[in-house]
Amino acid sequence: MAYSVSELVQNLNTAIRLSNSLSRIEIEGEIVGYHGPNRSGHIYFDLKDDKAVIKCMMFASKCTYEYKQIIREGAHVSIYGSLNYHQQFGLSFVFERISDSGEGARMRALIELRKELEELGMFDEMYKKPIPRFPGTIGLITSSTGAAIGDVVTNARKNDPYVQIIVCPALMEGDGAASEVAAAIKRMDEFGPDVILLTRGGGSKDSLWTFNEREVAQAVFDCFTPIVSAIGHDRDKTLTDDIADHYESTPTGAALFLTEEIKGLLRYLEDAPDELLGHMKRQIKDKRMSLKEYTASVKYYSPESRLLRRRKDIEGLRQILDSSMKKILTASKNKFERYGIMLPGGMDNSLKRAIRKRDIYAGKLEGLSPVGRLKSGFSYASDESGKNIRSVSSVKPGDSISIRVLDGEIDSRVTGVKRSEDSGE
Repeated sequence: MAYSVSELVQNLNTAIRLSNSLSRIEIEGEIVGYHGPNRSGHIYFDLKDDKAVIKCMMFASKCTYEYKQIIREGAHVSIYGSLNYHQQFGLSFVFERISDSGEGARMRALIELRKELEELGMFDEMYKKPIPRFPGTIGLITSSTGAAIGDVVTNARKNDPYVQIIVCPALMEGDGAASEVAAAIKRMDEFGPDVILLTRGGGSKDSLWTFNEREVAQAVFDCFTPIVSAIGHDRDKTLTDDIADHYESTPTGAALFLTEEIKGLLRYLEDAPDELLGHMKRQIKDKRMSLKEYTASVKYYSPESRLLRRRKDIEGLRQILDSSMKKILTASKNKFERYGIMLPGGMDNSLKRAIRKRDIYAGKLEGLSPVGRLKSGFSYASDESGKNIRSVSSVKPGDSISIRVLDGEIDSRVTGVKRSEDSGE
């Protein structure tokens, strides 16, 4: 009995599902022929080793973001799944999971090496040497067949047409590359350029692994010449990038960085004549203004100018004095004229007031005058010494007394005294 092709394929798939050695197994190999997911999102590539190749595929529903990061051309992976024989496409391995095989071990080794170098202080800023601002000679270490040489030379001489670039070629990847790069660093360090540029034109993570080797890292750290590393890109920084004195992500960026200062200097030198001329003009203008100010100052403080200012001051004071005197005289004249008008009436009033006061005082004086008292019938008695007799006790019988009346004096002798009854004695 003959099987149809479809029956044979069905029987093969049934046998595969029932076989422990062909279904739900894990295989290892290197990915080749991978071009990314197809329109439906399915993954297709070949997995090979030294002796054989098998087609592999993963359905889009199984392909996670993590798996997509692992699947790349040249990666060494382990995949888990089952064999399948398709009616049209033949035998293939349909996998559900994928993981790095050799890559994982290599990354763990790199992490351990980085930790060890960090403990040795190779990443410390204190060991990083300053990059010269104006390097006259750049020692370039790169592949002789890569595009990095052209990129560095072209871009460096854009900024600095006078810079010298000395190339020491070295193998950048593959067997023996680490030893070649380390030896090139030592030779270039002995030659003694102003700065060393270690670079290559990018590549896959695997192709950059030379610069994660301990031998290269040690050579970069031991280098006496300042060294700039431009290996790969920011997302794939190597140990060399972190140990070097300066890091750039591309050869072009490194070339421009090393010649950036000289570019500014050359531009400054080109503009220097115009800047110098402008500066001199400004200086001359400023000096002229200063000279003008100094001349004016000397003239202002000269004896002649000072005498002239004093004369002007005196003239001004004289005018002020004349004006003040005129004002005072005018005011006084006006005042005297007012007084001349007011004086007669004022004098009359004052005289009348004086006459009234005189009459009042005369009346008062008349009332107090002894003569007035005498006219009123009073008399004035005095003893022999002329002292006023005011009491009978002041005299005694036989004393001579004088009595003054209005029209003369009467000389008398006391024949007796008589006290009044209300005298109190």
